Amino acid sequence: MAKSRIAIVGLGLLGGSIGLALKKANLDLEIIGHDKDPGVSARAQKRGAVDATKWNLIDACEGAGLIVLALALDGIKDTLSALKPYLAPGVIVTDTAATKLPVLEWAKDLPTGVHFVGGDPILKPTRALDTRGIDSADANLFSGATYCLVAATSAGSQAVDTVANFVTMLGAKPYFIDAAEHDGLMTGVHHLPALLATALASATMTSAGWRELGKLAGADFRAATELAPDDERAARAQFIAHRADLLRWIDATSEHLKHLRALIEREDAAALEALIKTIANERAKWLSGNLDATESSVDLNAAQFSPSRMFLGGLADVGKKRK
Repeated sequence: MAKSRIAIVGLGLLGGSIGLALKKANLDLEIIGHDKDPGVSARAQKRGAVDATKWNLIDACEGAGLIVLALALDGIKDTLSALKPYLAPGVIVTDTAATKLPVLEWAKDLPTGVHFVGGDPILKPTRALDTRGIDSADANLFSGATYCLVAATSAGSQAVDTVANFVTMLGAKPYFIDAAEHDGLMTGVHHLPALLATALASATMTSAGWRELGKLAGADFRAATELAPDDERAARAQFIAHRADLLRWIDATSEHLKHLRALIEREDAAALEALIKTIANERAKWLSGNLDATESSVDLNAAQFSPSRMFLGGLADVGKKRK
């Protein structure tokens, strides 16, 4: 019997780590990779993240029961459009973008019988920020992570279960959430930080004094601007996709900046200390996982048995439907 096949489109940090995690789980799978950069594809195969790579997108996804689009938002629409004529009923498609409403809208154009379950892995806050690309891919990247799942209304329950088991196999915790709620929350903790880093970089790097500032900018400045995007097309797509929520968060942040400005202007040491102490305490609780009682560990020993069997079973059923 032929092995079940998974196609991973996009072999950067997320796509490469998904492949390595599946390999670590020692599943009876064939993993085919595709990346627009042939050099990335070659490194992914050399690292063992995929069994083989295909230069052509359609060839890479042919016969796959599960297709993972590990792409930035600006690449998903065109990829779904290109795949649409070639997707057979029963195939499951998922993604990893940090925005879900537009992706679900694009997925409505997929053929009848094709199941779309959107995904967004929220990596642990202890991860180093400068880990990017296939060379930083790690089989344990998703261990203990919250993995948001947003199913299209047309997705069948078995397909949703298959993706949930797939997420569990990666070592993450499936977290089902409404698309609008997801995007609103992610704006505050993902897209707003990138926008604020962009604002800081713009205020300093485009100022008349940047040449002198740059001579004194050290690790603190690097850390503060780490989240400023370096891919202009991807950043533009993300910011505009979250336009309404970002505008609200910008207004809220502006009010907090005005409040801080007022405290500094009147040299209100007590108020500054109280605010900083409150923030430091909340941040410490968040980093320790004690912000609420939802934190739980994934039993990887159990994951090797039950979810793996159900995951492979779900893909096997997809294969039967394709035939």
